[in-house]
Amino acid sequence: MKFWRFPERGVRWLLLASLCVNVVLATYVAVQWFQPGWSPAGAAMPLRMIERVAARLPADDADILWRIYRGKEPEILPLQIEYTRALLKTMRLTGKAELDKDALRAAVKEARDKRIKIGDAVIETFVEMLEQISPKGRRQLVGRFLRGDP
Repeated sequence: MKFWRFPERGVRWLLLASLCVNVVLATYVAVQWFQPGWSPAGAAMPLRMIERVAARLPADDADILWRIYRGKEPEILPLQIEYTRALLKTMRLTGKAELDKDALRAAVKEARDKRIKIGDAVIETFVEMLEQISPKGRRQLVGRFLRGDP
């Protein structure tokens, strides 16, 4: 069996290039991790969803969505904080030298349960919004899916 041989100099350049790529990726991750307002849970996730949906609605319907969301925000924000704490607990357990599978499994399930509670609150926000917005707004939200557009 014949192996393709790299010239020694080529291997060195390949290793150097690999090292550079790893440094760039590590820097990017570090910048994302330490940037102000970052959270491992994507704590602004419901807010981002509301922003995306509101952008697709007529202005009057978007105002309705924002009003409903702001009314539910006092319920959603504590749920996000609990979810973030549960994720951080999971990360701490994951980073320990000795992995405690049972504790890790329990922490992951706790984080999942917290995320489900956030999802339920967001679902209620959208259901309430859909009851109040115009038929045109509802069609705008689902129109491209009903037409079969990607």
